[in-house]
Amino acid sequence: MIIAHRLATIIDTDRVCVMSKGSLIEFDHPYKLLVKEVGDNTITNYTGYFSKMVLATGIETAQSLFEIAQNSYYNAK
Repeated sequence: MIIAHRLATIIDTDRVCVMSKGSLIEFDHPYKLLVKEVGDNTITNYTGYFSKMVLATGIETAQSLFEIAQNSYYNAK
């Protein structure tokens, strides 16, 4: 278990647990939290909490984080 505030620390983990005020909001592989459908090649889930956090880092950083998450997801299989 890793507790982190930096997205880069957890972007390639097996699962991410997003919490707010002590409640679980989202839980899945970072890549799956960023896309609407597995196979998407860019961030397509604009309503998710995790996606919003990644997108808030700026276009270049968000794309870099997305690529790390995507590679992690496909390399884990």
